Amino acid sequence: MRIVRLIPILLVSLVLAAHHFRGGEPGLVGLWLSVPGLLFLRRRWVDRALQVLLLAGAAEWVLTVLRFVEIRRQLGLPWERMALILGAVAAATAVAGLVLETRGRRAQLPATDPAGPGLGAFLFALVILVPVQLNMDPAGLLLERFLPAGGWWELVGLALYAGWLSDRLGGDARRIRKLRPRVWFVFSLVFFTQLVLGLAGLEKLLMTGKLHLPVPALIAAGPLYRGGGLFMAILFTSSVLLVGPAWCSWLCYIGAWDDRFARTQRRPGALPPWRNRMRVAVLLVVMATAFGLGRLGVGTFVAGWLAASFGLVGIGLMVLWSRRRGHMTHCTAWCPMGWVATRLGKVSPWRLKISDACTDCGACTPACRYDALYPADVAARRPGEACTLCGDCLSNCPTGSIALHFPGLQPRRARVVFLAMVAAMHAAWIGVARL
Repeated sequence: MRIVRLIPILLVSLVLAAHHFRGGEPGLVGLWLSVPGLLFLRRRWVDRALQVLLLAGAAEWVLTVLRFVEIRRQLGLPWERMALILGAVAAATAVAGLVLETRGRRAQLPATDPAGPGLGAFLFALVILVPVQLNMDPAGLLLERFLPAGGWWELVGLALYAGWLSDRLGGDARRIRKLRPRVWFVFSLVFFTQLVLGLAGLEKLLMTGKLHLPVPALIAAGPLYRGGGLFMAILFTSSVLLVGPAWCSWLCYIGAWDDRFARTQRRPGALPPWRNRMRVAVLLVVMATAFGLGRLGVGTFVAGWLAASFGLVGIGLMVLWSRRRGHMTHCTAWCPMGWVATRLGKVSPWRLKISDACTDCGACTPACRYDALYPADVAARRPGEACTLCGDCLSNCPTGSIALHFPGLQPRRARVVFLAMVAAMHAAWIGVARL
């Protein structure tokens, strides 16, 4: 794209940056100074996302006009000329994105470049994160705690990351098995880095400035013990209702470590048949203990040591069992939230199904680290109860017989929509999931 064609977007972005600079909002200044850089990414979904941002900028000018008109009317001052000028600025901002529809711009984009997966994830991430930015106190987005209006800059960055991830995953199912563990591990690193730095003294990196243990079981056990504190429980439940048990394979902050240990074995071995009964027993014991400790008034010191011990046993299972068996034994045999996710996930309409076109070749079995695709499961044409919709098996199936299903959607469309949703939630949880 010639530099002349960039001028409208560059100008309206600079004017918006100046507007927010006068308003003392450095986070939004940084956002609008960054926006023109999106022009160099040359992806259709990025162009659409840029147009959405410009419409948001136009809306900001409209709100500014209304606010100034009201002030000037109350003061008895003329307002018509000011309204016309700022209205023209709003209109210019709204239409600046039309330069992305020119023939020259389209010629710079890849010939095969669907906008849907990336744009869908970008918009869904915004739907999740904008209410967080507007309503949470203390600020839910980390940058807001250090930079006024920085949360807006962060949420747009996270939404763009969601779009990139969905764009990468949606086009080719073979990428899931390679890309998912990597981005999942990055999420876990971000989560625990914030925790370590928070414990080191940067209390703003913690959710409330108070310490909570990074043990998934506490998502349910914590509220039972405290009689409150439902943020992580709400986050977990909403995730499972939206994307089923994929919380375990995309959004859990500790499951990525179990995945890393399990992948040290090329092929997973069999787990004992009592594995599921063990997890149910662990769930009942943990929940009953948490409730009992809370009602008996047992102090946080004792409860904390019990929770820490439970977490350390889980880490021991990762190191000693997952690493040797190639299955994620912490997630499938120990973690009570895994059992809750796979059962509560039945409410979600997402399903992984094996069609009659399956040749029983067994290629999917070594791809599954969740103990859900044994030959008996494949022969029954349905994954085992521990399936978390991770999608790794989609990468391995040579006949395309395994597919994600959603009522009313073709399997390929269902996969694209699912991955867009989970990519958006993964990106959003990077922004809001902390202890």
